[in-house]
Amino acid sequence: MAGVALILSACGNGDDKSKAAEPVLVEIKRAQSVTEQTEIVATGSFRREKEIDLSFRISGVLREVGFREGQLVDKGAVVASIDPTQVEAQIIQAQAQAMQATAGIGQAVEQARAATSSIASARAGQAQAEANTSRAAAALAQAQADLSNAKRDYDRDATLVQKGFVSEARLDARKTRLDVAEAAARSAEAGLTAARQGTLAANAGITQAQAGAGAAQAGVQAASGRARAAEAVVSAAAFDRRWARLVSPVRGIVLTRAAEPGEITAPGQPILTVADEDSPLILRTPVSDKDVARIQVGDSVDVYVSALSKNLKGLVTRVAERADPRTGAFDVDIAVEGGGEVKTGFFAEARIKAKTSAAPVAASNEVLVPTEALIGVTNGKASFFVLNGDQKTVRLVTVDFVRLQGNQALVRGIPAGLGIVTSGGAYVSDKALVSVVEAKS
Repeated sequence: MAGVALILSACGNGDDKSKAAEPVLVEIKRAQSVTEQTEIVATGSFRREKEIDLSFRISGVLREVGFREGQLVDKGAVVASIDPTQVEAQIIQAQAQAMQATAGIGQAVEQARAATSSIASARAGQAQAEANTSRAAAALAQAQADLSNAKRDYDRDATLVQKGFVSEARLDARKTRLDVAEAAARSAEAGLTAARQGTLAANAGITQAQAGAGAAQAGVQAASGRARAAEAVVSAAAFDRRWARLVSPVRGIVLTRAAEPGEITAPGQPILTVADEDSPLILRTPVSDKDVARIQVGDSVDVYVSALSKNLKGLVTRVAERADPRTGAFDVDIAVEGGGEVKTGFFAEARIKAKTSAAPVAASNEVLVPTEALIGVTNGKASFFVLNGDQKTVRLVTVDFVRLQGNQALVRGIPAGLGIVTSGGAYVSDKALVSVVEAKS
């Protein structure tokens, strides 16, 4: 029994060894250098770099549009016009308003002059009232002095009458004089009060006249402002009349005609789109979001113009920052050399020699490997199987993982051109025998 078991065991080991010796079929792709160029093929049409939308600055009814698509427009040519009737009416109305405002200035000036005269009259009245006050004050002082003298004389004679030195008739005369002096003093006081009231009234008249003059001056300024505003309206209306004709600022080809006579146009609404013939001719090609990430300004381009059966050289001059909302594609502009025979609208095929990624430039020892080859990525390390130099076995390597770039991974630690196991890696182990099929790139 022990011998049979040993024989069976020996037979079993032989089967295992024969099975282990069978190579595993795997597919490989080569690690790529980051600076390796790949072509992106796109189709586009030639156009001028500078295209201008011609539009009116004012609204109105289109009277004529003089050009259609494909026609050549000279610089300074009138390409469209709007009905000037409304503009002319605005000018007439604005001129009438300006004349009315100018007349208002004259009226306001006359009112200001009248107010100035009122101030002069009020000041003259003030001077007269002050003079009257001074005279009334002097008269009061004189009456008070006369009253004092009359009272003194009356009191003295009243004493002398009792002693028999003065007659009653003289005392009566003294009494009459005293009464007159008292009446004169009262009258002088009333005159002074009236004079002072006159002064106050004169002062109030000056204040009122000055207020009237200020209002009149403000009226002059307001009328002048209205006149200036009316003149501005006249100027604006004249400006609008000048812009009732649409003039091409460049010599170019009409690409689109967006309006027809009889339509109402708004300010800024495009009427014609003109390609400036003096601006550079470019090839504009739409590309996908996946491809645009790989294209950079300065990439070289091979351009084939089918209409001329001609190959041209070009360079990428602009890469759109956002997609066209209608197509979802990104526009790439290409400047071509020797395109003298090319016309606007010609189609061409562009082969853009773009870098594999728009990511920052990698170090010289960094390469790109397919993401499907990765077994795992942990703590900045990536693991995958590579083909040994004998082209018959594979080994598991662990290298520095840098970042993902689309459907590839940027790693550091292996040379470009090394075979990377992409399919069949789940069925091999370190140092396993393999049968290799190289994938087409």
